[in-house]
Amino acid sequence: MKVKDIIATALRFVGREEISRKISPVDDACDADLTDEEGEVIETMLYCFNSVEDELARCYIPLETKENLSSESGVYNYSDFSLRPVKIISVSAADKKVEYSITPLSLIADSAEITVRYGYAPLKKGIDGESAFSSVLANERLVAAGIASEYCLIDGEAKLAETWESIYRNEIETLQRTRLSALRLPPRRWV
Repeated sequence: MKVKDIIATALRFVGREEISRKISPVDDACDADLTDEEGEVIETMLYCFNSVEDELARCYIPLETKENLSSESGVYNYSDFSLRPVKIISVSAADKKVEYSITPLSLIADSAEITVRYGYAPLKKGIDGESAFSSVLANERLVAAGIASEYCLIDGEAKLAETWESIYRNEIETLQRTRLSALRLPPRRWV
């Protein structure tokens, strides 16, 4: 999903269709004729997008990756990871689990070469970026409702923010129910 498309949807949700039309994929020139006020709205929406995407990744839809790292000392600084780790899931070397410890700035393992599986926080995006989530993981309406809620709160429209927050939470609950229903356990068979 493109950030620009999600923000255009959020703009329509909060009644700013004129800005939405200016950044829609039909007009490839995003900032061509935006006023200063419209540019500020886009910047605020982008801030809200990054905030919502981070919340979704940390709390509801974890993003995971696997990465091979090497260090002579066995100390792997988080700054050396390609993405920002928020949770270490497993550490292995030569397909065997490796004991490790975590410090505020690094992971320490008893191996010079490791494979780390970890959850990560998405990087900040620009208007022309791609969302960290595919439409399968989080649909456009979910993310746009979260953005609309955040934007309305920043804009001082508390009642409207509550409405969009409710829609956002309902979309999250629907997503979680869908994910849980996919995890069906086979019935017990008593012998």
